[in-house]
This record gives sequence, C-alpha cells and structure tokens, in this order.
Amino acid sequence: MLILGLDQSITRTGFALYEYPGNERDMRCGSFSCKDGADPEEKCELFARQFKRLVGPKERRPDFIVWERARRRISAYPKKPNPNLLGLGGDGPAPWTVNADQLLLPEIQGIIRGEAISYRIPHESVPPATWRAAIYGKGGGKLSRADAKAQARAYCRALRIAAGNEDEAEAACIARWAATCSQKIRLLFAEAAA
Repeated sequence: MLILGLDQSITRTGFALYEYPGNERDMRCGSFSCKDGADPEEKCELFARQFKRLVGPKERRPDFIVWERARRRISAYPKKPNPNLLGLGGDGPAPWTVNADQLLLPEIQGIIRGEAISYRIPHESVPPATWRAAIYGKGGGKLSRADAKAQARAYCRALRIAAGNEDEAEAACIARWAATCSQKIRLLFAEAAA
C-alpha cells in the first residue's frame, strides 16, 4: 500500500511516499512551494497543480492520502504600531491582523480532499497533536512548532529517512502515523485480506 503523507502549507509543502509494509528508509520525500503566486487564488491554484502531479499519474498513484489537519481557529495578532514621527498618532489600541497563510490552509485542505475523492483514494486528516503524540511519545503533542520540527528531523535521522527539510520530515512522520495508527488503514487491510 502506497501512503502519501503531507505537511501542507503555502510556504513549503512536504510530502512523503511510503510503501507500507516496507522499510522506512525507502520513503521518497520531497517538497514544493506556492508562495510565488501573486494572490491567494493563484497560490491555491499553484498548490492544486503541484498536488495533482503527485496523485495524478496512474502508475504511482497513492492508495491512501493522509495530511495534517488545518486548525479550525485562526490566530490573530496585534499589528505593530507605526512610529509616530510627527506626533499625530492616536493612543487607541493597535488594530489586529491574522496570518494570511493560515486563512488558505482550509482551502488547501479542501483541494487535497477533493482530489482524493475525485480519484477515489481513501484519505484522512490528522490533528498535529494526535500524530505527534503517537510518533514522539508522551508530551509530543504539546511541543512548540520549532521543537516539533526539530523532533521530526531527529526522528527521520534515527530511522534513516532521507528528508531534505523539516516539512519533508513531518510529512514522513505523518505517513508513518497513518501506517501504524490509522484505523482507516487497518480497515483497508482487513477488507483486502477478506
């Protein structure tokens, strides 16, 4: 069974193709970026084209797709105030802003799900805390983003998975989570055996 694991984003999407059961060292990892798009729509279109290259070819189409579930809540941050060079600034509260790329993650997740449905590929999304706790052990689901990325690199080094960056490493961990913990994959194996 060929599992496609994804750690998706606009900045850089990591992917891992894992033939399971098989040796983790044989995972094929890669990444692509969509940040060169001029606007959000173009970035999503670039993502869709790149993703279709992964799942479209019949000779290497994955049997299962798993990706990191997008957060349902979008974080907001106070904007940094502009310097008050002329003494004309107000003393009111700073306006708030959101991370624009976080707004695109649900749309990207929809692209992944839509392609999986279109090609009739079984699929699943997994919250970051869930796969990290299962792969890294107790406390793994509560790591900071930077610590989680470093842990993914260390995990891949330990298993000798050739991940070129932290996004590829997290994609490999997500694929490994699917192979060892996903109930959907267990059902697929049970159906295939019956």
